[in-house]
Amino acid sequence: MGIIRVTSRMLVDRTLTDLAYQTRRILALQEQLSSGQRVNRPSDDPLNARRAISAQSMIAQNEQYIKNITTIRPYLTETETTITTTLDIVQRARELAIQGRNTTNAQLQRNQIATEVNQLIEALMNEANHQTNGRYIFGGTVTTSSPFQATRNANGEVTSVVYNGNDNYISMEIMEGTQVITNQTGREVFLATGSQSTDIFQTLISLRDDLRAANFAGIEQRIQEANYAISQLSLALAKVGAVSKRLDTTEENLRNANIEFQRVISDSIDADLAEVVVNLNTQTNAYQAALNAASRVVQPSLLDYLR
Repeated sequence: MGIIRVTSRMLVDRTLTDLAYQTRRILALQEQLSSGQRVNRPSDDPLNARRAISAQSMIAQNEQYIKNITTIRPYLTETETTITTTLDIVQRARELAIQGRNTTNAQLQRNQIATEVNQLIEALMNEANHQTNGRYIFGGTVTTSSPFQATRNANGEVTSVVYNGNDNYISMEIMEGTQVITNQTGREVFLATGSQSTDIFQTLISLRDDLRAANFAGIEQRIQEANYAISQLSLALAKVGAVSKRLDTTEENLRNANIEFQRVISDSIDADLAEVVVNLNTQTNAYQAALNAASRVVQPSLLDYLR
């Protein structure tokens, strides 16, 4: 069996290596104490660092979805408000039509009712061309120009209305792989056609003209069309409400998910400060003991032998 000769140089190198290790441990614990994190770089704990990075990525993604929802909300709110106002206009027009079909009224009274209906038509035009943040909300994807254009007679009264928007929907992603339609087109809200729907503009224009002409059969037809319009607008409101409810639920889920991801990050990289303090004190004591031992190991020198 060979004999290993231990030289003074070997003792010094080994002692300095141990002291350097102790110093690195103290520095690492001090970094944990100052940062509050057990993992300050991937090399500290590759597995937990990866978990934390993945959770941080998911939080950033969810925050973007929350921003999307925040962007959508004003348009949905304005859409709901506008449709509600339109519903009030139609309900008032229906009340006026019921008054106008009373054959005991004089023509002067019907003309006065027609004048109010004419004002309702103007109010309806304003609502149909409503803007939010400089964007027309009922033009489909045509958002920079007014979707409805009126033709007027010599007296400035609206005689017909055309739709210059399109029937395309605007959608936005609110969760990974999940998109929601954020608008309703002017055609489906104001100009719907079918057995139980109506062109609201034409209904009010015809009502005004029927009142002036004492066309009682026409007035009766306008009342039925107003009933269709009320159902049509109520359906549009229900759609907006459903989307708003979905956004609320989705945002709540995203925020709850982010809380869980924050917990994952904390569990993965956060330091237990009480434990770090205990370990730091222990490591500092160990370092002091190592220094004392090192001073005895490296103390002898040529000068000591000359004393």
